[in-house]
Amino acid sequence: MCQNIEKIKSELESLGYETFMFDSPQGKAVSFSYTVEAGSRKGERVMLAISMHGNQQYPECPPHWIHLSPPISDGKGGAIERYSANGREWVVMSRPPGEMWDRLPTKHMSAYLSEHLRCFWDSV
Repeated sequence: MCQNIEKIKSELESLGYETFMFDSPQGKAVSFSYTVEAGSRKGERVMLAISMHGNQQYPECPPHWIHLSPPISDGKGGAIERYSANGREWVVMSRPPGEMWDRLPTKHMSAYLSEHLRCFWDSV
């Protein structure tokens, strides 16, 4: 699974993000500073991390978990956990992209950020 996160990390860095990896309750996560692009928090800067679910393979399967610091709730419930790592408080939520990912002609972090994360933040 580390190979998946390494590929995601590399793609994020090719998009200009500075990343770091850490161990989360859901396994290896890759984190980066992110400016919210939509919704009521538009313009805010947060630390965002993403991680895979189980043994799923990227890019066939997209990242499943969204980690946020500071912890922010999207009010949707489901699998949510708070934890501390790297001197920060985090919340991790199960928020896979679903069918959107399957419809993409090219599966890459740029699409994950522009399609899935924008949709996620639009509802926060």
